[in-house]
Amino acid sequence: MAEEYVGRKEFDILKQEVNDIKKEMAESQKLLQAIDKKVDRIFEKVDAADKIEDLKLSPLEKRVSKLEDSQIWLRRTLLGEILALISGAIVFVIRLMK
Repeated sequence: MAEEYVGRKEFDILKQEVNDIKKEMAESQKLLQAIDKKVDRIFEKVDAADKIEDLKLSPLEKRVSKLEDSQIWLRRTLLGEILALISGAIVFVIRLMK
């Protein structure tokens, strides 16, 4: 079996290509780390925004709850007044009939 040898020129070219690949990998690694840091910052900002949104919404939810409770009492009062008017009208009609 014939063995093939790599010449010095081919070896130097291969060595240069390997060095270029190493440099590109180092640059890619730096870029990926920078992207990872930016993504982490974005996640932190999103979490903070969610917390701020919750803090803004909780007082509004309390106010809406109070308004709904007030509407329930308003409805009950209105229903009571209507029933009182109807019963008063019935009593009035009964007295007129006697």
